[in-house]
Amino acid sequence: MGTSRHDDLALRYVMSVPGGAPAGAEMPLVVVMHGRGADANDLADIAPALDHGYRFVFPNAQKAFEAYPGMTLGYTWFDGWPPAGSAIVESRELLLRFIDEVVERYPTPAGKLIISGFSQGALMSLDVGFRTAKKVAGIAVMSGALYEPDLPDLRKAKDIPVLIVHGTDDDMIPVIAAWRTRRVLEDHGIEPEYHEFPMGHWVTPESLAVVGEFMRRCLGSSE
Repeated sequence: MGTSRHDDLALRYVMSVPGGAPAGAEMPLVVVMHGRGADANDLADIAPALDHGYRFVFPNAQKAFEAYPGMTLGYTWFDGWPPAGSAIVESRELLLRFIDEVVERYPTPAGKLIISGFSQGALMSLDVGFRTAKKVAGIAVMSGALYEPDLPDLRKAKDIPVLIVHGTDDDMIPVIAAWRTRRVLEDHGIEPEYHEFPMGHWVTPESLAVVGEFMRRCLGSSE
């Protein structure tokens, strides 16, 4: 597996190509955003479990975050829960710019782009996945929710497949937030694929298998 760290775009990022293809090869692209207090390295290890011949890019949020003394320093996409609107806008603008840049930087077939994330990153994946000018093959939401105070025009994005995966025992973002996200999307003509697992605020091999299969259906396989 080839994994490398970069700081040549709007956000720092980790790139992973589990299949070992050359950096300049054309292949589908999966952008995965980390949660609060983590960084670009946090989710890089899940790439092999999701891979069917893809390039994975894990952007690093711009704002440093330390919840309490002794916690490893990480980063955050926004402040508070519910999120502070100004921080959402700042991260949104950076991520939209980053998505444009990374698609241009690495050869990506038209429409072969997945936007995904965990926790805060999952919220941002919905926020920017429905807004980016790039054609999106799917949005995969892991333990996240929808930022309702400033929704994109969801009816214009009703053809984008959406996957929602959430833990029934999640004590950080309760499963009721996933239920509401599902309902709001359905109210706007989007029929998300929805899965619950008996887990907390994390991922499991079972939940990742569902995410990987969703990506394979959206992107196909380059293996």
